[in-house]
Amino acid sequence: MEWAKIIQERRSIRRFKSSPEVDQELVRELLREAQDLYPYPSGEAASYRCVYAGTAESRERLAVCMLEPLVKNKLVKWLPEKIRDFVRKRVTEIPGHLAVIASTNEDRRTNDMNYAAVCGIMQNFQLLAWQRQLGTLWDTEPMMQSRELFHLFQMKPTEKLVGILHLGYFDKIPKARARTRAEKKWTIISE
Repeated sequence: MEWAKIIQERRSIRRFKSSPEVDQELVRELLREAQDLYPYPSGEAASYRCVYAGTAESRERLAVCMLEPLVKNKLVKWLPEKIRDFVRKRVTEIPGHLAVIASTNEDRRTNDMNYAAVCGIMQNFQLLAWQRQLGTLWDTEPMMQSRELFHLFQMKPTEKLVGILHLGYFDKIPKARARTRAEKKWTIISE
């Protein structure tokens, strides 16, 4: 399959089958391939690490940590049980979650280059997963910026959570949404 076709066909998947579970070895293999496809400008490897939650117990722990900011949110206190149950069920029913954590650097340019490289690897991962009929959703919700979640991932002050890729197999491919043509995002610097 050619890359242009995969890029056009890939969709974010929000509804996953509860089984089969996503094999950790497949996730590692896709990560290796995704990293090999990304040409890091300096020739060095991107500096990042991943944390995988693929068992029922690890997904439950992840859900608890993701819920913590909602529990503390004043607006959510009006419907705490409904929202908590929805989020907990949603997180625990998705077969796999891959948290991607980038190293940070005091030098802004180095930091930006590494962050961009890690994002490129994540995008490659999604495309490679799609080839294997494995759906993904790249999540960057504010609830993922909690102290509890950082503690679960054993994050250091020199690290940044880039996002969580939710993973699973799916039955139905969502319809394509309307896309903004590239020309609409085009600006020419005039004299």
